[in-house]
Amino acid sequence: MNSLESIPVYVVTVKTFIDRHAHMAGLEKRLGVKFEYIWDHDADELSEAACAGVDGDMSPKSISNVLKHFEAQRRFLDTEADVCLVLEDDVLLFDTFEESFRRVLELLQNLSPGWLIFLGGADNKIDDRFLKQDDELIEQYLSTAEAYLLDRHGCERRLDWLGSHKIDRQADHQIKLMDQDLGIRHYWFSRPLATQGSITGMFDTALDASRAKHGTIYLKLRYHWNRLRRQTLPRFIFKFFGGD
Repeated sequence: MNSLESIPVYVVTVKTFIDRHAHMAGLEKRLGVKFEYIWDHDADELSEAACAGVDGDMSPKSISNVLKHFEAQRRFLDTEADVCLVLEDDVLLFDTFEESFRRVLELLQNLSPGWLIFLGGADNKIDDRFLKQDDELIEQYLSTAEAYLLDRHGCERRLDWLGSHKIDRQADHQIKLMDQDLGIRHYWFSRPLATQGSITGMFDTALDASRAKHGTIYLKLRYHWNRLRRQTLPRFIFKFFGGD
């Protein structure tokens, strides 16, 4: 079976994001693994060739981000690994990440080839399937792209798809669109393993203009409020009042 130490880990980042690089170096030390950073396709270095398959209405930063996500998949296919992990450079891993990640790796052994497992979504609204105490992979498309697992078959199909389709939206929306078209299934673990530092206010956002209007305190309070009302309280109520 795969382990965190045996799979490639790719980090979507930008050369000038020094504070985020320091953060990711801390995660490397914590996890005891070496990340591979995607330095290609920075917004100020985009080539005509790289942008040939991208809609010209997208901003350079959005183009950069989505190209980096697919560059990670291309690099993965150059390895002998069956599974890879993709992280964005503002990802925050919860204290239970290592334990939960091992469980996810166990569960994915039962999946048919061609899948994506989303590890974030800590402040997203969840439905009743997530309220049980069991460890499960629940079928649902990713909502953001801060942390996810991929298999080889799914990446091969995505890159083939890109040969005849243009990229016209940000990474999470693009991956969802193409995987819906390809019939690639997405799963969430029954509890989140990670969140985004740009949502919690730890880092300035590089892509979300509406979020950039707000200060750190506002973002932090909004994040914790959303987690409380969308996940913590529903789980608590189900555990004590809604279970069998």
